[in-house]
Amino acid sequence: SVCLGRCKFSFWFAVFHDIFGLLVLLSGVFWDIFFHDFLIYAGSVIIFLSLIWWVFWYTGNIEVPPAELDEDVTPHQRKKGISGVVRKVSNQLKKILTENNNNTITHTQKGF
Repeated sequence: SVCLGRCKFSFWFAVFHDIFGLLVLLSGVFWDIFFHDFLIYAGSVIIFLSLIWWVFWYTGNIEVPPAELDEDVTPHQRKKGISGVVRKVSNQLKKILTENNNNTITHTQKGF
């Protein structure tokens, strides 16, 4: 419970896929059936796809301190250095492109 973190569903889903994939893989290895190669490949694919759930579980349990979250949310504009210049140029380009896009839409709607 404490060890699992906040994303218990992703954890148990990943464990289920690992166990199910391993059972399918081992049944393809040890059973004497004509489609054993399919079971080996299917088990391997299931185990590989369980990595998605492990990534969900891991990223869901990353804890970020509230101070860092506040830094990301608050819009801070740097006025100094290269980042300030890049931000200023980016804002000007964005303004020009949105104005051109609005003018194009207006002219095409009027039939120009």
